[in-house]
Amino acid sequence: MVLPPNPRSVGIARWLITEWCAPWVASQEVDEDTVEAALLLASEVVTNAVVHGEGMVQLAVRRVNGASLRVEVSDDGGGMPLIGAQRAEAESGRGMAMVEMLSSRWGTDLAVGPLGKTVWFELAGA
Repeated sequence: MVLPPNPRSVGIARWLITEWCAPWVASQEVDEDTVEAALLLASEVVTNAVVHGEGMVQLAVRRVNGASLRVEVSDDGGGMPLIGAQRAEAESGRGMAMVEMLSSRWGTDLAVGPLGKTVWFELAGA
């Protein structure tokens, strides 16, 4: 799904992930806790794409290895996500640390050409 580079896209992404995963949850192929974690982490990664990326934001969700989920967020920007030490009083900058802590795996894939990247994470299902 392609989303505009707008803060409202974060809520749309959460809604889309909920809808896409609903059949998997209903059939007990993916548990609700995995989807809830995906919503939280997707919010962080989509926010990064909107705030720090360039161009439209692309969102994809798929199952991997049975009950696990993989979420991919792409944009045309060249900047890479950073996990760094934040000051205690900082109001932002902890999103990727949360992705690293809560996901089973995560990474960044560069696009072919000078700009563009995909930030992805996986959540192991129960």
